[in-house]
Amino acid sequence: MCKFCKAILKLLVVLLLFIAGTFAIYWFNADMKLVRVIYDKMQPHYDNLQKDRKL
Repeated sequence: MCKFCKAILKLLVVLLLFIAGTFAIYWFNADMKLVRVIYDKMQPHYDNLQKDRKL
């Protein structure tokens, strides 16, 4: 098999893995779950900040 064909095959495999990975992130809503974890860890910091004005 020629080098060009091997390179194209590797590129297609990487592309397929990338699409499968992003689809799994979308399917399981993993991005919003990660944002929620970060938000929950940052909330005490923002709660303790000095406020300039009351709402």
